[in-house]
Amino acid sequence: MTDREQLDALVRTAGAEEATLAELDACLNRLRQVKQAKLALSQLDTDTLRAVLSARRESLGGQHR
Repeated sequence: MTDREQLDALVRTAGAEEATLAELDACLNRLRQVKQAKLALSQLDTDTLRAVLSARRESLGGQHR
């Protein structure tokens, strides 16, 4: 790698800060949604949770995800 290529790479990396922060923010928001969903599911009674999980499995064609 030449000095010019290294400098170009550094400038590109430094310029990616805003986009990287936006991606991180989106990931953190998604993580918060996941935690909220888990909390909501943990408050369901056993029969309701089983029914929901069974319906999900059926909608995925029997695949486990």
